[in-house]
Amino acid sequence: MPLKNILLDKKFWLAFFLTNFLYSQNTITLDVDNDLYFEKDFYYSSGIFLTYSKFSKSKKNNSQINHFTLGQEIYTPSKRYETDPSKYDYPYSGFLFLEYKNQTSFNNNNSLTLSGKLGVTGSPSLAKGMQNLYHSQILNLPKLPWNAEMPKEAHLNLLINYFKGFKLENNVNLETKLFSEVGSYQIKTGLDIGIMIGVLDSFHFFDNIINMNENKLSFYLGTRQEYYFHDFNIEGSLFNDDAELVLDSKKYRNSIQVGLLKRLKKLQILTTFNTMSQDNYKQRFTRHPYLKISITYLLN
Repeated sequence: MPLKNILLDKKFWLAFFLTNFLYSQNTITLDVDNDLYFEKDFYYSSGIFLTYSKFSKSKKNNSQINHFTLGQEIYTPSKRYETDPSKYDYPYSGFLFLEYKNQTSFNNNNSLTLSGKLGVTGSPSLAKGMQNLYHSQILNLPKLPWNAEMPKEAHLNLLINYFKGFKLENNVNLETKLFSEVGSYQIKTGLDIGIMIGVLDSFHFFDNIINMNENKLSFYLGTRQEYYFHDFNIEGSLFNDDAELVLDSKKYRNSIQVGLLKRLKKLQILTTFNTMSQDNYKQRFTRHPYLKISITYLLN
């Protein structure tokens, strides 16, 4: 097609502006994990994460996304009001952190993510205060004792994951993600694998990235398989014996994941049901469910 005709082609300009729009946007995401939807309040009890994401394109025409996250995780035993730590089946623990993550998409079904996480456990994590404030003011429940809380310690972790999608047929993808994490907080490796039905893109379903301009619904069914070499929440520190309560960690763990994702103009909503296997050998319950609600808003 002659250059003049290309320049006058409306479809060409529409595609050009849409492509630049999709990869020059900024978003903000709020993720909330909680098990109260299933009348539980223990083990991985709560997670709150606020993320700002900035989209760009590299000189090699790869899409780049930089994420900046402030997050907090809270863990509690199943006997929440017990004051004797020897009867706990999970230590009280909180983790407050800042994370920087860079995602690079190489093509329509292939991306690499590198990230660093700096955080703190113990009283500076603010987990005890946050949980008891929520319990007393929102749920009208007694405050939890938080005896034998995992001690105060600074943590640095580095993470890497590689996503690869395989198109099975139109709007059906086999999604895989290999990941590893190393640092003072956790050392682990694992694999996410599942089937995604819906609009396909170059990122994993649970990344909840807005890179389409259609109000479509997508569905995911999959599993996470993990192997832990170290878990501070269960085993305590790599460097000292300051933890009052430590338990034998289960090295192999797995989760079942079911997710729904919906785009609504400038909003994208992701809801995920997760059921987790045991983290340690003393837990009274074999599996633990929680729900993730993730809302992403397009800033520009």
